[in-house]
Amino acid sequence: MIAGIILGAGEGNRMGKEKLLLPLGHQCILEWVIKAAHSSLLGKIFLVIRPEDNKLAEIGKKWAIEINFNPDYSRGMSTSIQKALLQINSREINGFLLILGDQPFITPAIINQLIASFTPGNHEIVVPYYKEKRGNPVLFDIFWKDELMSVTGDVGGRVLIKKYPEKVKKIIIPDEAIIMDIDIENDYLKAQQRFYDLQQKGNK
Repeated sequence: MIAGIILGAGEGNRMGKEKLLLPLGHQCILEWVIKAAHSSLLGKIFLVIRPEDNKLAEIGKKWAIEINFNPDYSRGMSTSIQKALLQINSREINGFLLILGDQPFITPAIINQLIASFTPGNHEIVVPYYKEKRGNPVLFDIFWKDELMSVTGDVGGRVLIKKYPEKVKKIIIPDEAIIMDIDIENDYLKAQQRFYDLQQKGNK
């Protein structure tokens, strides 16, 4: 079984507002991410948010996924990852997929391709690439749980990607969705345009 960990506890300082609640079509950014995870082959899904994010919690409950509140979010992304990892039983789960809450164009097909590329027990880190640019989400063998529990600061799994390049399994994804996250207003405007274009093509 592969678990999905949706990271949604960032402070969003660069946007100046709660970006995960920004609308994109008939749903907000976070809900597109949850929908993709929910429709994929992931066995269990965790959403990590700040304790005060009641609206995000309501969305998570709507999709019946497990919600983890992270009161230590100001200490960085590592604390959110660890909050979810504490809930994972290493005997039941082979790996975990770290998913950014601000990547609304990630699809079930992308998630499933990463899962299909993963070989349990090989200590792999499955990393998607679009035109030689590293993207997200990233799938980690459960072997890496303990080491991630000791990481500090505003870093995610990239610290292990850089530290153990020989364990990285590079997967080519022909979709720029894996490198599109929303940090600033211009990112949001680009996302709106992409959404409109996909609507016109009947793909969203």
